[in-house]
Amino acid sequence: MPLSYGEYYPRSALVYSAIRVRQGAIARVPLKVHRRLGETARGDEPTAALGPSGGAQRGIGSSHAEQVGASHPVQRLLDSPNPFWTRGDLWRATETYLSLWGSAFWGLERDDQGRVSEIWPLRSDKMRVVPDPKRYVKGFVYVSQGRQFVSYVPEDVLWIRYSNPLDEYAGLSPIAPLRLSADMGLDALQANRSNLRNDSTPGMFIETSDTPTDDEVREFYERWESRFRGPERSRRPAMLSAGMKATNLAFSPREMEYIQSLRWSLEDVARVYGVPKPILGDIERITFSNFATARRVFWEDTVVPQLMFYQEALNQGLLPGLGDHSLFVEFDIGAIEALRENENDNAKRRQTYVNSGIMTVDEVRSEMNLPLLGSEG
Repeated sequence: MPLSYGEYYPRSALVYSAIRVRQGAIARVPLKVHRRLGETARGDEPTAALGPSGGAQRGIGSSHAEQVGASHPVQRLLDSPNPFWTRGDLWRATETYLSLWGSAFWGLERDDQGRVSEIWPLRSDKMRVVPDPKRYVKGFVYVSQGRQFVSYVPEDVLWIRYSNPLDEYAGLSPIAPLRLSADMGLDALQANRSNLRNDSTPGMFIETSDTPTDDEVREFYERWESRFRGPERSRRPAMLSAGMKATNLAFSPREMEYIQSLRWSLEDVARVYGVPKPILGDIERITFSNFATARRVFWEDTVVPQLMFYQEALNQGLLPGLGDHSLFVEFDIGAIEALRENENDNAKRRQTYVNSGIMTVDEVRSEMNLPLLGSEG
């Protein structure tokens, strides 16, 4: 995985902004550990749910499951992956590595009893996958500081990656299809900076029928600046002498090309990372309504599918190795404020259901955690 992909994060403001929005969204959603009821905890005997969880919830592969408590070792591991990283740190790093290199790796450290006790996110550009014709993956090699090589067996690494039709042992980086557009934006910025630094183009032409002397030109500038320089004098009306004509200079074709290059880069970054332009700070023609729509679309079409992607990777690649086959994880999508119904829509929905006989008043009150009236109407 080329290091150059990672260099877009500190160099491109658009790439940085898009990844920051995605990582912040992913890190906000709680990840909860659940246990399927009626299944075996370690493959040998039935167990009950652990921890002070609430009522039964639906889980992956089971219609009845309960959330384990915060003190459960797996929940503690995911909430505090190692002594130096928080849960949010882990997910922000994971989303960043995926967004830059298309792959993310978790190194799993074990205690003296062989149990996973710590999770460490590993830089994707430093990880090497060692293929195996029989086991698919023989192991992993991490190139640490000082070019030291650290070997991992497959069981000690969680490998999360985007599908790559060109190389099954490397995730497809979102930067790969984005490089040309991102580079175009960076080139436009650098060219414009150079132009501004060396530019001597005036913002206005003053034409006159006579040829003024140097003293007359100096006096004109002094009078002009005394009247119009400074924010409190901006846009004051001007009066020119007879025979003088003022002409503003419009954007040059080069300046228009610069603006269009930035616009194109913004649109491509928004497309590739699934972040609507208003959320990236593009406030052109923005209203409260279309910003709220963009925010909801971002969560529904980008964040929730990404959460399901992570959820599947953890349930298949991490949980089976923790010793309890009845456990699974789910992101608490109900905690996402942008996806909740607003109170007015909720009230209208409930009223419609009651009026049409779909729900009773007591069912509505139960949904709202209110005391039941014992009525069926």
